[in-house]
Amino acid sequence: MIRKLIDNEDAVSISVGFILTFSISVIMIVIVLSSFYSLMDNAEQTVMHDEFEIHGNDIAVRIATIDTMVGSMEDSGSNLEEIRYDFSLPSKIAGKPYSIEIVNSTRDIVFISDERERTQVKVPYFAENTLVVSTTVQSIKGNFVIAYEPETNIINIY
Repeated sequence: MIRKLIDNEDAVSISVGFILTFSISVIMIVIVLSSFYSLMDNAEQTVMHDEFEIHGNDIAVRIATIDTMVGSMEDSGSNLEEIRYDFSLPSKIAGKPYSIEIVNSTRDIVFISDERERTQVKVPYFAENTLVVSTTVQSIKGNFVIAYEPETNIINIY
């Protein structure tokens, strides 16, 4: 039996079908994986943002508490010694270290991680009777102190 190779179309549909099916499968897998990684990145940034807000509000409450205590003590004419809060924060949130910046000019506590705008959180604090020193601390330290120094009437975070 002699076959013509030029006009032979017996195996074309199987080869073309396999190539098309394989190509579509690869494209779909790439799309699913890229969307999965995109969702994971969004979830990571959301977790960081929420955690930063929680810890920022905690620090703001401690600053306001110290400031209120100082105001009450001054109004009553009492002598005030050093006030000190020791607290700890996680060294990493969502697997990444971060920094905490206290900005006295805007009265904000700024949490920053990876220099991303989306994960940056600003939490305002209130201090009427005292001055809060502008500073930046790194999360790797883990344990922090908020201290009021009566000689200078400042609150320092280190």
